[in-house]
Amino acid sequence: MKSSDLTGKVHLLLTKGKLPEDWRGNGAQPLRTVFEDAGYTTELTLCNDPEAIKDRIKSACTAGDIVAVGGGDGTINAVLDTVIAQKVVLIPIPLGTANDFARTLTLPDDLIDAARAAIHGQIRMLDIGSVNEKSFVNAASIGVPADARKRINPDLKRTLGAISYAVANWQSWHEMDPLDLTITCGDEEPQAMKLRQVTITNGRYFGGGLRPSETKSPEDGLLHMFAIRDSVDTLSGLDIAAELLFGSVDDSSYATTMQCDTIKVEGEKGAPILADGEIIGELPALFSIHAGILPVFAPNSFVDQIEGTDSTGNKTLPQRNEINDVMRDTVDFALRLEAIYPVAQNAELKALCHDSAGNLRSIARQLELGLRPYGINAASPDPDLQNLEELRDKVMGWLLGNADTRLANGLKARADLLTREIAAISQDKLPSDVADPVKALATEIDHFNGNLGYIIKEL
Repeated sequence: MKSSDLTGKVHLLLTKGKLPEDWRGNGAQPLRTVFEDAGYTTELTLCNDPEAIKDRIKSACTAGDIVAVGGGDGTINAVLDTVIAQKVVLIPIPLGTANDFARTLTLPDDLIDAARAAIHGQIRMLDIGSVNEKSFVNAASIGVPADARKRINPDLKRTLGAISYAVANWQSWHEMDPLDLTITCGDEEPQAMKLRQVTITNGRYFGGGLRPSETKSPEDGLLHMFAIRDSVDTLSGLDIAAELLFGSVDDSSYATTMQCDTIKVEGEKGAPILADGEIIGELPALFSIHAGILPVFAPNSFVDQIEGTDSTGNKTLPQRNEINDVMRDTVDFALRLEAIYPVAQNAELKALCHDSAGNLRSIARQLELGLRPYGINAASPDPDLQNLEELRDKVMGWLLGNADTRLANGLKARADLLTREIAAISQDKLPSDVADPVKALATEIDHFNGNLGYIIKEL
């Protein structure tokens, strides 16, 4: 779909129960204004549930309309097939608990900023995963996550957000029996395994901010799978949790990973399948990928564009994709430092996390200002992600005498990733308002690594 296919109309479809309190009396006017200022005729409908949103898309929308859907990942999952069938363009408004789809698109957690970043972005055709012909946009899981979904306390979910997922997963990890499964990836030979969990992802994030792979994209035409064997004990399970939070499981010694376009999972007939936060089926299961079928308006920070003039008329910037990665991971790293600071026991590690987080935030702001003329908007991580990390870090602290060492090693992996990303940028080709913050970032990460190396030796 092209921008020329758009009708110039936005249907703002918001889940009534999740609407901010101060918007209920003004018809969500601040949000409507964002789309109207961008030149679109905007029509607001408050809906009771995802079914009502689907019905509205079918009855009121025509091909080329934009549907700005307010809800969480479950709501996005519910409307996927309708959006595709009606040939409308989706903008997610993050009103849910986890908002992993919005996070994959690098949308800020603030509703106004998210709408503004999306409507001034570009149309992208994203992949959609399916399991037994039912669609999912983020991930589908068998085992612990599916069992945990049944354990989530609705009151706890409302008050604590993503922390409720961590509590339920912790219970399932200890109480449910491993599954005897046979997994076939594409044309490869079937593998029989005894597993605690199988997760198959299409998006970059799942489960409230977990990131299974550094390279996974909803535009790569592949499914990414990771499986946790039954032999992984509680302490190693915490290592996997840290890998999902601080990097990826691609090179994990505790998880088995695969990438292909179809994945068959057999055994344990009737075991539930969780997709985008909801139970949508049961085993046996056939997972497949449908490439480039979901039209979305994605922010320029999501766009994988290295050089060339974009459709917004912004200035061109060399190595745009590499700079996107550095910008995203700098903010991400600062957030992780802030999450670790209150739970670290070692005084030097606490001080390093505190000081470096502030420095990285400052550099990120400078870099954001330098990137604005090029149409690259910084994404703000969801606040629930920090809460989730703090909870898991505390669990590590309660159970492990060497929790600081594990946390420090996780930070080392993230710092090394940023070092590699910065090294891949030819700074002499950048304008000074972008090159200067990148140089400052390189210096800060080098300083951080030096101090962290000393702390790891001491620990």
